[in-house]
Amino acid sequence: MPEATLIKPTREAILDATDRLLGRLGYQKTTIDDLAREAGVARRTVYLHFPTKEEIFLCSIDRVVDRLLAKLKELASSGGTPADRLRRMLLERVLFRFDSVRAYHGSLDELLSVLRPAYLRRRERYFRAEAEVLAGVLAEGVRAGELDAADLQSTARALVTATNALIPASLSVAELGSRESVEQEAARVADLVLRGLLLRPRSNA
Repeated sequence: MPEATLIKPTREAILDATDRLLGRLGYQKTTIDDLAREAGVARRTVYLHFPTKEEIFLCSIDRVVDRLLAKLKELASSGGTPADRLRRMLLERVLFRFDSVRAYHGSLDELLSVLRPAYLRRRERYFRAEAEVLAGVLAEGVRAGELDAADLQSTARALVTATNALIPASLSVAELGSRESVEQEAARVADLVLRGLLLRPRSNA
């Protein structure tokens, strides 16, 4: 295999360095020089890929969501009933984010306090994309006579909203320290909201 194929693309190397430095230094203390040194590239190379430090860190968040969307699509086409798949997807949207920021959860509050306006603009796009994948599985459940969802898009968005309180941006550092408790809460929320969507057999009485 040619050596060039073994080298990670520069943009990805910079984003990997960003994740590591968030854990070690936090957002405020990390400089472009730090990122360049950690990624093994020149300072000017960082600017070829990202116009500002803020954009680098926002793109790091984008990458987490892109990976999550790929996982949600994989679960959407996996085995099981639509309700089973929706449950796994709701748990995944919480726990994937949790696991992705675990290494730097201590600096997450600092990061979001600085980037919150820009992050909130992006967050709406994230949630719409996730709801779109959920809506596809909801539609399968409706066609199969398993689920009751008159408005697929609104219902999918409600499923996203129901679990938003458990994603890392909404949790304190102390809460982020306990994956087990977050998983248990996410499972309870998923079970509760899906119970309301299940069609129940009509009584003949």
